[in-house]
Amino acid sequence: MKNQRLLFSIFVSVIFILNAAAAAADEVSSNIETRIIDDFDSTSTLNGKPRDWTWFVRGSKFVDQSVLDWKFVEGYPDTLYTRKQAEGKDLHILGIKGSFLRKGYNYYEIIPVKKDDKGNLVPRPIELPGIVKSIDLWVWGSGFNYNIEVCVLDSRGVNHNLKLGNLLYEGWKSLSVKVPGYIPQSRRYIPKREALYLTKIVIWTSADERVNDFYVYFDQLKVTTDTFISKFDGDELADPEEINKIWTGGESLTK
Repeated sequence: MKNQRLLFSIFVSVIFILNAAAAAADEVSSNIETRIIDDFDSTSTLNGKPRDWTWFVRGSKFVDQSVLDWKFVEGYPDTLYTRKQAEGKDLHILGIKGSFLRKGYNYYEIIPVKKDDKGNLVPRPIELPGIVKSIDLWVWGSGFNYNIEVCVLDSRGVNHNLKLGNLLYEGWKSLSVKVPGYIPQSRRYIPKREALYLTKIVIWTSADERVNDFYVYFDQLKVTTDTFISKFDGDELADPEEINKIWTGGESLTK
């Protein structure tokens, strides 16, 4: 009799543990993807769609405006493509040429922008998909002891500067930074996702480093991100686009 009770207790415990594990597994479900944010291959399209931003570069106080320049130029890291894979493709990178008038903690800001209704360039933060785990950028260095970081804006209006690395190397290198867990990207209320926006890339010069005739190139800005979306009855009403469609159009009963 005691053995039967013991077996029954063990059976109940096992069932409870399995159900708890299943529930926990549902809570931590994920779909990790790599998404290219900008490949710098075209000034007019991106991932087959019309591009609605470009890049603007500005320097700090002692920038030499007569030297500062940036453009899309032909090229690619050999690690990304073999010559055979690149053949017939129109592959480009973003190149920046710069100089400062004096040493110090100078900086370049590389900012996504668009034209407003009056034709003026205004900042155009890039919304990053999913729950972002890391940000990656291919950067061509030329041996300058400069530091590079990406700046993101969370949904609560707080800016975060994430250090990608140092440019004291030669040639192409993939630089990456993890997005810290303290940066909010989700909440328990619907819609649960809190978007994260990339606002700029910043290059800082070291105080004792040379600051003239500087060149740097970028390729494949991408993120590793969790794009899992929980499904439930009525989940379409939690979609941000659907929310915007419902509450910015149609007839209101209050009027």
